[in-house]
This record gives sequence, structure tokens and C-alpha cells, in this order.
Amino acid sequence: MSGSPDCNIDRTFIYQFNIQPIIKKASTPNKTYKNPIFLAKEYKKMINLGEVKNQAELARIKGIPMARVTQILNLLKLDKSIIDNLEQIGNPMDGKVISERELRKIIHLS
Repeated sequence: MSGSPDCNIDRTFIYQFNIQPIIKKASTPNKTYKNPIFLAKEYKKMINLGEVKNQAELARIKGIPMARVTQILNLLKLDKSIIDNLEQIGNPMDGKVISERELRKIIHLS
């Protein structure tokens, strides 16, 4: 015998497709922005009540750099009238009305 061996080979192929259903993600709620003055007052209150020992511990708990804690607390050095106006915006703010970074520029002016 020469050539290929005599054998019966079934040359039928079977394909299997697994189609996953499309899962729609839940819509994310609108982002809210915390009023920087309220945030500064919250941080100051935590320190004054002894919930945290100092700014370094507060930074560790919040997961932010200590310099950022200092920047936020420095907002309380603004003029009383500016702080009052910013508090009237409310907390949380619907949109990004004003940021801490923008307020930082006027701290040195007041």
C-alpha cells in the first residue's frame, strides 16, 4: 500500500458563538462641586474638635497632600464679606461656580 492510509475522516466543523447581551451602564449622577469655603470650615472644625491632631493627619485621612490642606484652610483668611458671599452660593454647588484655585489668587489681596 502506498499513499495515505485508508481512514474515514469526518470533515465537518462545528462553530460555537457565545454572544453576550449588551449591558447598559447606569447613568452617572451629575457631578456636584463642594463649595471651597464649606470645605475649609469642615477641615477647621475637624482640627478644632480634635477629630484629627493636625493638618498632616487630616491630609492622610483625606488622601490629599498637606499643601492642599493648607491651601484650603487659607481660604478662611479671606475678607468676611467675601466668605459670606461665597456661603450664599450654597453647598454643594450645582456647577463649578468658583474653585479654590481661583480664590487663592485673592487671598493675598484681602
